[in-house]
Amino acid sequence: MTPDVNTLEYDLPVAIAGYTISNADNTYTVVLNARLTFERRMQAYQHEMEHILTGDYDRKVDADILELHSHSPI
Repeated sequence: MTPDVNTLEYDLPVAIAGYTISNADNTYTVVLNARLTFERRMQAYQHEMEHILTGDYDRKVDADILELHSHSPI
């Protein structure tokens, strides 16, 4: 089952492409950097969706470790 995901765009620092908030009602909010190109925002959205679909927000692991793992080659 695909979780409910809301998407917002805000002007963020350019070093941040996007981030996800896990909401109390078991939905997610993906915030994308409005300063980026459409293509880069879509890449960031896909990246955030991968975190959601693999259950990363249910894990009790440091976010830096999750990011390192998600960017490492298989």
